[in-house]
Amino acid sequence: MTTGNRPDQANRSGQENRFNQGKQEGQKSFRCADLGHKECNWEVRGRSEEELMPQIERHGREQHNLQNFDNETRQRVSSVIRDKAAA
Repeated sequence: MTTGNRPDQANRSGQENRFNQGKQEGQKSFRCADLGHKECNWEVRGRSEEELMPQIERHGREQHNLQNFDNETRQRVSSVIRDKAAA
């Protein structure tokens, strides 16, 4: 194994840069405190609501003992997911 940049690493780096630029433009965020858990500072960011929802559900189960994420709960979560401005 040699050290240094391999050509495939350089290609991936360029792809990641283009990917990250697009990601910043459409980024979403969720803060648990916005849903009523004022003492909770947990926040998550992602490209879409679909990307965020599994993480939000896992956080709710593990940190707030929420066992049932029904449609009403998902709608409440969706209502506080925010669009983040591009940096």
